[in-house]
Amino acid sequence: MLLVTLDTTRADALGAYGRSPSVTPRLDAFARESTTYVWARTVTPTTLPAHASMLTGLYPNRHTVRDNSLNALPASAETLAERARAADFRTAAFVSAKVLDRAFGLDQGFTQYSQPPREKEVVDNPTFSSRPARETAAEFAAWLAELSADQSFFAWVHFFDAHAPWTAGEPWTTRAGGHPYLAEIAVQDDAFGSLLDALQAQARLADTTVLVIGDHGEGLGDHGEATHAYFVFDSTLRVPFLLRRADGRRAGERSTELVSAVDVLPTLNDALGLGEPRELDGRSLWNAPVPADRGVYFESYYGFLHYGMAPLAGWVDSEAKYVHSSKTELYHPKRSPLERKDLSGELDVDVARYRARIAEQEAKPALQRNHELKLDPALLRDVQALGYAGSLGAAGELPSALAASALPSPHERAEELQRCERAHEHFRAGRVGDAARILRTVLEGNPGNSFALEYLAFSELALGNLPEARGVFERALAVGPERAAYRKGLAAIFERTGEPKRAEQEWLRARELDASDVETLQALLRLALANGNVESEARWRAEIKAAEEP
Repeated sequence: MLLVTLDTTRADALGAYGRSPSVTPRLDAFARESTTYVWARTVTPTTLPAHASMLTGLYPNRHTVRDNSLNALPASAETLAERARAADFRTAAFVSAKVLDRAFGLDQGFTQYSQPPREKEVVDNPTFSSRPARETAAEFAAWLAELSADQSFFAWVHFFDAHAPWTAGEPWTTRAGGHPYLAEIAVQDDAFGSLLDALQAQARLADTTVLVIGDHGEGLGDHGEATHAYFVFDSTLRVPFLLRRADGRRAGERSTELVSAVDVLPTLNDALGLGEPRELDGRSLWNAPVPADRGVYFESYYGFLHYGMAPLAGWVDSEAKYVHSSKTELYHPKRSPLERKDLSGELDVDVARYRARIAEQEAKPALQRNHELKLDPALLRDVQALGYAGSLGAAGELPSALAASALPSPHERAEELQRCERAHEHFRAGRVGDAARILRTVLEGNPGNSFALEYLAFSELALGNLPEARGVFERALAVGPERAAYRKGLAAIFERTGEPKRAEQEWLRARELDASDVETLQALLRLALANGNVESEARWRAEIKAAEEP
């Protein structure tokens, strides 16, 4: 059994889903041997929660992973790998980016969990490591070759190339007509082909069930969204979902059944013959057809967690797609698949029924979270370098998606999000004055935008506007929650204004929030040397040495 997840892959990026000219010959050929689910959706347009849903069969409100790096999958989860391992299957995972690092809990049940190396941090220049799909595929092939011919297995392979930044060279760029995103899709397709080749080389291809699914799509400018995570339009919710059964059933079928990422566990659980799992949100596609009246849930708390906006959640079925936020919306994906117009005034549907489905989902019991778990701050910085807004560090209790909110809906603030992205580009390029000007206008319209507060504070600091920077850092702390970055910024201000005691207090608090940050430890060493504190000097030198060890 092989599960292949394609990060940041829109359904319509594949020839099997209508892309012409196609850049995915291996996946297109695979689709002709598979059931192609035309109306497949993810649960949320972010990587970690979507994969958690695939491996548990639960929607995010139940497995509790609502954002990248916010918290890890609880140990109380029962994953597909755990079920397979208990049944004596060999289990292994091969992931391509740190956003799926084993620290986030998806390694549960995998005897081997291969991932990119955790690289040392560079102060003020956070990096993340990912690896090309071909390298990940080669690791799977090597592992497969070591299995005995009679050993059954469940393996998961994750490709990340389609996630920005897009850096594919030749011949992929030419094959994609110069489109950088499609060039990366072509790279993934080639690597996927090497997975099939590895199975064929071990005489296992004919007997192996393979499921291919995208974790989410990519905006590519649709609805004003360049990337993903902010909105819940089908440009980022619809994903490829291809199931090739070892017994050949339903080969070549294009199914219009409504399916979801939560269906991965129950489907593969039945394919492996693992017995009845716990109560799930997904349903098995292995034997029984999907009811015509089925609906599926989706959400995004990204705007709420990072931009001072309302949560997005919704329910979609054969009649309509309902989006709930501070402004509600209705769409009909099959009739108007581009979702360019809110059809609330045109569709004759019972909106209360959709809200009731969301309420029923929210009422289901959630897994017990690992409250004692503390994620490595260095890893969190690496995830931020993927382009996602910074982690808040603790999940806390998120509001109901149905709760009344005075915050703006992200779908109404595409221009604000675009301005934040432009400001971020300016900031990273050293154009902090340009970044500050944009962020001030953002905060005029949305004073609670925590992303804008953080980057404006650091822009003001870089410009030498110390009183202004201090005021913005204090506003960010008031919006909450407390982050080490804010404390570091205040510490730097107090050092420059000749207040070493207050600076030391802020550096110490920053260290409590982020014990592995070398910059913070170096600042504390600097203060100890200035004060002639030998005991503190020895302590900080020792901690710096430990933090810098690979």
